[in-house]
Amino acid sequence: MSISALSAQHSPRVSYRFVVPRTATAPKIVRDLVAVLVAVFGHEDIVGHLKVCVSEVVTNAYQYTRTAQITVDVSLGTDNVTVWVDDGRPGWLPRVPSSAPPWHDESGRGLYLVARIADELGVGASDDGAPRLGFSIGYEGAA
Repeated sequence: MSISALSAQHSPRVSYRFVVPRTATAPKIVRDLVAVLVAVFGHEDIVGHLKVCVSEVVTNAYQYTRTAQITVDVSLGTDNVTVWVDDGRPGWLPRVPSSAPPWHDESGRGLYLVARIADELGVGASDDGAPRLGFSIGYEGAA
């Protein structure tokens, strides 16, 4: 899967925004918040996949920025959930590897995993124009 703009096929039914400090615990906190949110709306079938993807994109923001806060927008649509992560990195665009990194590499698997799990992966613009990373997972397509 390549990075592109996420399709805007369906308008969100409900949206939430989480702003967390850029700390080592941010990936777990956001992962758990988003998992509970999606489960409350009756989509337990995708929670496992969603947790992996949220962990990876928030970890990416934590590791590669020095911003004070990470903003996560979650939109629950009629067919899918879309998550956007904004880490305040102006001008930076993530690169998704086309194949898995060598087994002995200690990093570089995060966005590759997201690209393999999510139905869509994309880059968009935040309110201030900075790029942000997002993904969508369909409710019925979860394995």
